[in-house]
Amino acid sequence: MSLFKRAILYIIRKWKKTLLIFFILFAVSTLVISGLAISDAQEEQSAGLRGTTGVSFSVGRNLSTGGRGNGNGGSYSTQEYISNEMIDSIAKIEGIKSYNASYKTILSLADKKGTALEQINRKGIAAVDCQFYSFGAINSEYNSLFLSGTLVMEEGQHITSSVGDGIIISKDIADKHNLKIGDSILAVNDPYSNDPTKELKIMGLFTVVADKTDEKSNYNMSSYYDYTEYAFISMPAMRELLVNYDDATEYDSADFFVSDPEQLEIVIQNVQNISSINWDNFIITANDEVYERVASSVSDIGSLISTLIVLIILVSVVIIVLILSMWMRSRKKEIGVLLSVGVSKPAILLQYIIETFLIAVIAFPSAYLLSQNVAGSFGSLFGKSATNILVTPQHFMVVAIVGCVLLVLSTIISCVPVMRYKPKEILSQMD
Repeated sequence: MSLFKRAILYIIRKWKKTLLIFFILFAVSTLVISGLAISDAQEEQSAGLRGTTGVSFSVGRNLSTGGRGNGNGGSYSTQEYISNEMIDSIAKIEGIKSYNASYKTILSLADKKGTALEQINRKGIAAVDCQFYSFGAINSEYNSLFLSGTLVMEEGQHITSSVGDGIIISKDIADKHNLKIGDSILAVNDPYSNDPTKELKIMGLFTVVADKTDEKSNYNMSSYYDYTEYAFISMPAMRELLVNYDDATEYDSADFFVSDPEQLEIVIQNVQNISSINWDNFIITANDEVYERVASSVSDIGSLISTLIVLIILVSVVIIVLILSMWMRSRKKEIGVLLSVGVSKPAILLQYIIETFLIAVIAFPSAYLLSQNVAGSFGSLFGKSATNILVTPQHFMVVAIVGCVLLVLSTIISCVPVMRYKPKEILSQMD
């Protein structure tokens, strides 16, 4: 009788033991396949996190190394400003995906007919009620108010470095004055001087998500304006509006955003190697606190999932070895008879391996079919949506291959205590 036929007849005859092994393999395979799927979903989340947390570094003026000047009723730092040329040099460093620098001022806004745009909460002074705290932005998407979620773009698009005459205002202001995307408004820095008036096209409308909670204990011009009274202007337009002011093309600080947060330190080192910049006059600050906190949490969850998978595998191997060992001891007489009639030990061992494989051939595919639902259910325990977890054929192949290897090793280990005896010794131990 062939090995294959003997294996089939045995698992049919001992169907209760066969079912026991089947359910163990089925349960373990389902859990491991589900765990691998959840782990991959975690890796995708981590990869997505690396590109969406807005990890950046800021370059600012080092006021401690600058001198002091006097004028306009007070003293001021004479430290070097950040220029457009300096920003362009830094932006060329590999690993920097975008950047933003802002010049802030108070603009007076009016519709195309010259009628002042009034704030939502009027102060009752006409010259003040049309004033808006305005950012001249290179990339408004990377302004801290948008990155933090304080402001959210409701309609339209952000200002980029390629925009010439664009403006973003709050949807509340637009609704109050019946304005929409594509309409034009007029802006001027000081309407009571010879500052130029410029026509700007509304590119986007933002809504305010977080209430303003700025403390006014210190003088901070921005704290006197509600978020609905903020505006974002394309930088070329801002320069034209401030043409009468010498420092309108210079910045106190600039933010540079990296493609991969894990490369932040390397990117900063490369930036500091730019010889055309006197780094005694500037300070670089890494802004990766949010990423580090979230990445640490994601990493902890990933480690937990991996640990659980390893524990499941180890426990299952121990259980299978114990069951097969008890199974082998109950088959001592069969082994002794087979050896006495000339069947070799490797052939007997191969028969037992075939028996476990025949069970695994049914258990592994069955586990694959069920694991998608199980992965979705268990994924919710780790904060994962079922739609984000996908069980793939690759997961099945990994479990099938590793499972078969472990089954072979388990079968060999369980057979060793019996196979080390000679046929006569085995039969003499039987009643």
